[in-house]
Amino acid sequence: MSVEKVLLIRHGETDFNRERRLQGVMQIPLNERGRNQAHSVARYLKGLSIDALYTSPILRAHETAEIIGNCIGLPPHSDERLREIEFGLFEGLTFGEVEDLFPAAHHNWSTGYLAFKAPEGESRHDVQRRMRAAWDDLTANADHKTIALVSHGSAIAIFLGSMYAILPDTSIKNTSITTLKRREEIWEILGYAELPHWDES
Repeated sequence: MSVEKVLLIRHGETDFNRERRLQGVMQIPLNERGRNQAHSVARYLKGLSIDALYTSPILRAHETAEIIGNCIGLPPHSDERLREIEFGLFEGLTFGEVEDLFPAAHHNWSTGYLAFKAPEGESRHDVQRRMRAAWDDLTANADHKTIALVSHGSAIAIFLGSMYAILPDTSIKNTSITTLKRREEIWEILGYAELPHWDES
């Protein structure tokens, strides 16, 4: 028996999220709203049966995972492969600032071409390769039935784009949960970027 269900969870909000700045691998902490979101999703997850908790080591994700882990009684295990995409010289900037400072690179990134790398960053293909490697390893564990992975909005979206030809047209908001269940030879999306614990209105 191997893992049957995976909960992909985006970290809580940071000030950079609120300002719509690209964070990449910058070590930006959760803000007060983000901590409240993390506590809210943790209380929701406590009602589920989760066997293991894994997280990106980037501060905002790790803080979210620690809050979850303290609530559900599981230690978060860091996995470097779950980190956010490295945006290189784009990090710390808004997309408007990126467009002003790096117009050609901004255009190339905006095409969605998977192999393009932001200056001094990594490509979407790079993210897909490492996230898929983590997925294959973590879902092969015969001791676990349900696991939770705390990661990042872009990383989750890019990874899912490597698994599915069609995805819901829904943004992956802070502490949203995407639930995947193994059915014979495929992984089926049971819920995409859901917020059962948090009212965004």
